[in-house]
Amino acid sequence: MKRLACAVLVLLAGALALAAAEPPVRLRIVKPAAGQPVFGDVEVEVAVEPPGAAVAKVEIYLDGKRVGAADAPPYRALVNAGQDNVEHHFEAIAYGAKGPIATTEARTPSIATDLEVKVELHQSFVTVEKGGVPVKDLTKEDFDLYDDGVHQTIVSFERGDVPFNAVLLLDASTSMKGGRLQTALDGAKAFAGAISPQDQVKLILFSDQVRVETPFTSIPSVLTLSLGDAKAGGGTALNDCFYLALKRLETRRGRKVAVLLSDGIDVESVLPMERLRKLARLHSVTLYWLRMRDPGDDDSVPVRHFTSWRNGSAHKVELEALRHIVDESGGRIIPLDRIEHVHATLTNLLGELRNQYVLGYYPGAARGSGKWHKVRIQVKGGGTVRAHEGYPEP
Repeated sequence: MKRLACAVLVLLAGALALAAAEPPVRLRIVKPAAGQPVFGDVEVEVAVEPPGAAVAKVEIYLDGKRVGAADAPPYRALVNAGQDNVEHHFEAIAYGAKGPIATTEARTPSIATDLEVKVELHQSFVTVEKGGVPVKDLTKEDFDLYDDGVHQTIVSFERGDVPFNAVLLLDASTSMKGGRLQTALDGAKAFAGAISPQDQVKLILFSDQVRVETPFTSIPSVLTLSLGDAKAGGGTALNDCFYLALKRLETRRGRKVAVLLSDGIDVESVLPMERLRKLARLHSVTLYWLRMRDPGDDDSVPVRHFTSWRNGSAHKVELEALRHIVDESGGRIIPLDRIEHVHATLTNLLGELRNQYVLGYYPGAARGSGKWHKVRIQVKGGGTVRAHEGYPEP
């Protein structure tokens, strides 16, 4: 009997020693930063300490309501804090195999003001470069932002890995035969495999009609599920399908991006280019055009394409209109002289999106619904700034 009691004591002592050797799990809300007022779409990020702790999942709550969960690091969720100038309560709960094991909370303040005017927070998504190289270490104080010429106070500031909604619009017309389409799809698959769990991406394959359309998802296999039998063929209804891509982004929250892979020549569309411009401006979609070109082609070469209703000069006017839409959206045109460059180009583009800054402010002067606001952004110390040139007032 004494031997049994001794054995039990030894086992208890070992269990206690093991428990003492394992530090307790602690949580910390990394984003939003302490003391930072929040509005609109907000990324919540929770750190688990020590790293590698046995955590089954982390739930995230906003003002008492469960708004997200993650079962693996990074523990993040994109939530909507609304547009009201109020305090918010964030809470995170970590679960182990048998239930809750740790919790933490954070409160964000409202903006102190003597006179509160209920206006919408406006966000500008900004890329900054020097000598073609992204500038990644800027702070809120490095930016000067003007709305209709009036200097604005930046009330929210994010940088780095900010989630986005994107549509990849890939040309699958006859010009993509001979292995070109498959090479482009391989690049799209690589892009899908590198996105964050918080990103949402849709793929649209088009020619003179929509050939394949996936749902918005962050799961790479869902994006590529229907692409195995894709074949090139047919004409190009670029305007119509680009318009569809913008409509799909219309109801999405947060950062919106559309990426077009095409030579830009439209031969089948019903919609004019101006309809695309209005929709892109209305919903602040950043556009990127991966422009496929034949070797030796550049902007000084006349467009060698003719249809029964549009000659080469008219096609060039359409291309210039597309170029203008891309430029004013804050995106850019990336020439592709070889289809093999698609993979690397999309990878670089994803890196560019990861390095954008998000500047939030309340426009000081209301002009009325639908009125255009001209936005100008400068960086102290210089640099090339790309952002939306403006927005229509809600």
